[in-house]
Amino acid sequence: MTEHETSETADVGENSVTRGKILALVAGAVLLVGLGLGYLMWASGRVDEDIAEREARAQAAIEAFETSAEAESPIEAAEPAAQLIDLAPGSVLVINRVPGDDYGRLAIRNPDGSRELFARRCMRVHVAADRGVCLSQDESVFAPAFRTEFFDVTQAGLPEVRSYASPLPSRARMTPDGSVASTTGFVSGSSYSDIGGEAETIVTIDEVNQRVGLVGLVQFEVLGEASKYAAADRQFWGVSFVNNDEFYVTGFFGDEPEVLFGSRSRRTLEPTGHLGSCPSVSPDGEHLVFKETLADGEYALAVVDLSTGEQWSLGETRSVDDQVEWLDNDTILYAIHPDGDDGADVQPQFDIWMLDIAPGSEPELFLPAADSPAVLR
Repeated sequence: MTEHETSETADVGENSVTRGKILALVAGAVLLVGLGLGYLMWASGRVDEDIAEREARAQAAIEAFETSAEAESPIEAAEPAAQLIDLAPGSVLVINRVPGDDYGRLAIRNPDGSRELFARRCMRVHVAADRGVCLSQDESVFAPAFRTEFFDVTQAGLPEVRSYASPLPSRARMTPDGSVASTTGFVSGSSYSDIGGEAETIVTIDEVNQRVGLVGLVQFEVLGEASKYAAADRQFWGVSFVNNDEFYVTGFFGDEPEVLFGSRSRRTLEPTGHLGSCPSVSPDGEHLVFKETLADGEYALAVVDLSTGEQWSLGETRSVDDQVEWLDNDTILYAIHPDGDDGADVQPQFDIWMLDIAPGSEPELFLPAADSPAVLR
C-alpha cells in the first residue's frame, strides 16, 4: 500500500469515527429531548389532574356555602343586575380562585353569597367611586409580564381606562374618591419575609386620570431619627388611603416593619410607633388594622383606635398574610388558604373571611374560593 493510499484509509477511518460520534451525539440529544417532552407531558398531566381535583372540591364548597343559612351576609345593597351593567355601593368585587378555566377572573359577590363573573382577570384588585385598579399578568409562554390596569366600574364589562407595565403585583389601593391609586410590586423576590435580603419592593402613587403623575414613595422624606430612617435600602409596601392626600404605609429600615403616616402634598412619611405591616384604615378613619409579626414568622391581626391609641388583638388565631379590606366601619375582610391547603404552586386557593373588630368576635366565612375583596363605596 502506498503512502497516499495509507493516508486516504486513515482519513476514511477518522471520518467514520467522527460521523459515529456525531450520530451518537444526535441520538443522545434526541433521546434527551424525548425524555424532556415526556416529562413535561407527564408533569402537565399531573398538574391538570390536581387542578381538576381542586376545582371539584372548590365547587362543592361553594355549593354548600350558597345553600347554607350562613350564606346570609350583612351587606345592605341592592342585588346587581344580571347583566352586570354596573356596581351598586356596597357591592363587593373579588377575584375568583376556583381552579380551572375561570381562575383569576373578577367576580361580584351577591348579597345571597352567590357570584357572577366578569371577563377581566386580575391578581389583585381594588375599587372606589367610579374607578378600579387591576394588577394583572399578561398571558405568555415566556417570562411573565405584569400590568397595572385602571377600569371604569360604571360601565358593562368594566372597560379599561389606561394601563402600563409594572413589576410583580402585591398590593393595590385607591383613594375614597377614586382619583388616586397606589400599587406595591416586587422588583426582586416575591415574599415580604425576604425584605432586606433577596426581596425588593417598589411603591408608586398614581393620579388615575392623568397620563403623567406617577410618584415613588422612595422620593418621600421620612421624618424621625435620621440614623434609622435615612437608610439607603429602606423599603415600603401596602398603602392605605385616608383621603386623596393622607395615607398609611409599611416602612422597613433593616430591623422590623412599622406603620408610617404619609402625606402626598408634603411628600413626607412619619413613624406612628405601631410595629407591623400592611395597614388598612377604616372608612370613617377611626381605626387601623395591621399585621403584627410573631416570633415564628406568622402574622396576627391587630387594631388600634386612632383617637385614643388603644390597641388590641383581633379574634383570628390563624396567620393572615393579607392587607385587609373594610366591609364597613366595624368589619374587616381578608383572605387565607383553605384548611389543609398551604398554597399550591399553580392556581393557589384562598377563602375570604369576615371579622368584627370588637374584642371577643370570631371570624365567619364570607366567600369560599376567592380573594382580594374590594368594597365599592
